[in-house]
Amino acid sequence: MRLHIIAALVLAASPLHAQSVGLILGNEEYENVGDVSRGDRVVRAETALSRAGMQIVARQEATLDDMTDALSEFGQMADRSDTLLVVLAGRFVHTVSETYFLPVDAETGPMATLAANTLPLSTVMAWLASAPGHAVLVLATDDAQMGFGAYLTAGIGDLDIPQGVAVLTGAPAGAEKLLTDIIARPGQNIAQPRLGMTVQGFAPEDLTLLQAQSTAPTPAPAPTPAPDLARRADIADWRRASAADTAEGYQGYIDAHPSGEFVQMANNRIRALTDTPQARAERAEQALDLSRDARREIQRDLTLLEFNTRGIDGIFGRGTRSAIQAWQTAQGVESTGYMTADQITRLDAQAERRAQELEAEAERRRQELLRADLAFWDETGAVGDEAGLRAYLARYPDGEYAEIATERLRAIENRTRNDADVADRRYWDNAQGLDTVGAYEEYLRLSNRGAFTDAAEARILELEEEDRNAEERTAAARQEDALGLSPRTRQIVEARLERLELKPGKVDGEFDNDTRRAIRRYQAARNMDETGYLSEAVVVQLLADSVRSIFR
Repeated sequence: MRLHIIAALVLAASPLHAQSVGLILGNEEYENVGDVSRGDRVVRAETALSRAGMQIVARQEATLDDMTDALSEFGQMADRSDTLLVVLAGRFVHTVSETYFLPVDAETGPMATLAANTLPLSTVMAWLASAPGHAVLVLATDDAQMGFGAYLTAGIGDLDIPQGVAVLTGAPAGAEKLLTDIIARPGQNIAQPRLGMTVQGFAPEDLTLLQAQSTAPTPAPAPTPAPDLARRADIADWRRASAADTAEGYQGYIDAHPSGEFVQMANNRIRALTDTPQARAERAEQALDLSRDARREIQRDLTLLEFNTRGIDGIFGRGTRSAIQAWQTAQGVESTGYMTADQITRLDAQAERRAQELEAEAERRRQELLRADLAFWDETGAVGDEAGLRAYLARYPDGEYAEIATERLRAIENRTRNDADVADRRYWDNAQGLDTVGAYEEYLRLSNRGAFTDAAEARILELEEEDRNAEERTAAARQEDALGLSPRTRQIVEARLERLELKPGKVDGEFDNDTRRAIRRYQAARNMDETGYLSEAVVVQLLADSVRSIFR
């Protein structure tokens, strides 16, 4: 709602003193919708109007940022000006209650976001209403018919015109001639049918914007009466409501000014905001009165189906709404971002089916890995010598026989200790105490490749691998910490890993080396990154039947 906010801010600021002020926005070449032939040429009238004494703010091919800047500049001068002229040439769309002028970079997105990315004419009307009898709005476009989605129609549509405001509509060519040949010539009657412009609103027989200068002495014109305090308050409150652009804000205006000049506009805006498909969908979801657990379940289901909610917290923020919209689009239903009861049922069924599919896929992969694991074990670790056991662990550090291989190597190391000399044992104990690559390399040097050489070289390889993966492991650990898992949830995780026969060790809520290995086994069977740390995706799959209790 940037344009609304800018309007409110600049009109509250201390404006410059100017007698006649004009704003001209001319757009021809649009990025995402059809062009408007000669739409940008109205800007050519800037020179003629300036010569006639008007202060002009003009933008050609105006983007949303350009329009914001121009409105800010115009607004600083408009509040205390005697005469106001606004010219908008380009593409318009309208609903039953509002008309919007599009910048050249306008997106043809949902109606709910339209007011934030365009210029609503109700905002322009509020400015012009502050100069009754001396305010002209010129709107120029073509008759092109194009689709803008449901509930939006190309063109200007019906307008709610405040008292004392003249509105002229027509083609860009007629608007350009109107500005340069008539409005820019003080004293000329604006309402001339020869230009093909239609006049609405304030339309006396002799409609002029700029008064002709005369050398003959004439009585001083009677000053335009200043709006009384009640009308000033009416206009100010309308501007505030328009800046907020909420149903509550417009209703507040109506409550404060039940007979105000902009009551009809306010009612129209309330209908536009509350009777859209988006608003109806939001009210329907609210009527379901979903608990936080129910919302977590929906987020879990979406995540299982690979629609990222950016969290499973029971709070439907932007990430969840985007995920719901993406899921709705995939289902071929209206993508409002709000759920119906039928959609929740359908989503849950799809998620449960997907969970079963994932488990079946994981079991097939686990069996494939197990067969390869067993075959390699038979050729290496099953022989029972140190070289074979270390070869097996190098290939399958989390393999089915990793615990057996580790235990057998420990027994070999104990036998080696008994056979090694005192100095060798001392060097080895020192290296193990430090457990660094440098310490093991120092052992190899001092012992002259002693009895623990194979163990030292294997440990060097392990530590070097850990160093290479340190950054990834740290990131995975942070990701797990961010989940905020309670000790009870950690026990549930370990119990689930145990039921899957992944050997997580003691079920105590403490994630030790056995737990990390079990998590890596789980990740391997599901073709995930084998970090040994939990992520949201891992938890969602691992505890698909218990997710309600996870993120409390």
